[in-house]
Amino acid sequence: MDAFNKALNSVNGSCKPIIALALNLALLFLVVGVVFPTAVPEGYSIVGNITGLVNTFVGGGLAGLITLMVFMSLTDR
Repeated sequence: MDAFNKALNSVNGSCKPIIALALNLALLFLVVGVVFPTAVPEGYSIVGNITGLVNTFVGGGLAGLITLMVFMSLTDR
């Protein structure tokens, strides 16, 4: 079990900079999409994609709303 934990920590350590870069780029594109909405090509709008994702969860009724809440609680960690 100790070898598995070491391997998992190694993978997590390697992925953290990549994930941080992706999150920073997503935040940058989100700000650009809000400040300059006409500068974002059709289909690449982060604001539109996030809105569509949330609408998909909410469109599922109570189960979709609960799933969205669970998903958001997991992303906070």
